[in-house]
Amino acid sequence: MNVTHHLTDETIQDYAAGGLSVPMETLVACHMTVCSHCRLKAELADGIGGAVIAEVEPATVALSASELIARASLMPTHTAAGTNGATAVESLIPGIPRPLARLLPTSLEELKWRRIAPGIKQFKLSKQHRRDGAFQLLHLEPGVELSAHSHNDRELTYLVQGSYTDELGKFEAGDIADLDNHATHRPLIDGHIPCIALIATQSPVRYESVFGKIMQPFVGI
Repeated sequence: MNVTHHLTDETIQDYAAGGLSVPMETLVACHMTVCSHCRLKAELADGIGGAVIAEVEPATVALSASELIARASLMPTHTAAGTNGATAVESLIPGIPRPLARLLPTSLEELKWRRIAPGIKQFKLSKQHRRDGAFQLLHLEPGVELSAHSHNDRELTYLVQGSYTDELGKFEAGDIADLDNHATHRPLIDGHIPCIALIATQSPVRYESVFGKIMQPFVGI
């Protein structure tokens, strides 16, 4: 899997420090099952890099977490192991990262998706974590274009399958969109197969169109 979009350093530091909500921690762990680059950065931020840190010059010990993470991008990634359970292991459901598979009652094809708009279906996850924001899977048909929106807080999106394009580039399976309140985008599902996205938000997004605002209670983000 060719991962081109990664977690921000801030999110990695929060993850390593245990500062993310359960939904966001789960989503980050999904990405790390396929991204050795982000796994290595998390190891450095968490202070358990082991063999990786042993290769770093002694002067590095005095560096901040941000500086350690910056150096990680220059280091080989084949030595990376998992952090917080995010290891590249075989999933419980073929093709689905283990952290997500643990939450699903069955395969993606057999899930009881709820249709919320033409070409858009939804499956809500972990209702017990409602206080932590929205956490759900969206099933989006090719050609669907979501309403333009910005964010009040952090939003993480992990691509399980398919692809979409927005103002930030093209996102494919394994990629993660790590967005803050400065980002505005309008995703277009541009592949030939449905796009399935795992989404965690801390607070409702800000839709720019009237249609988006009308649909917001149904979409749940």
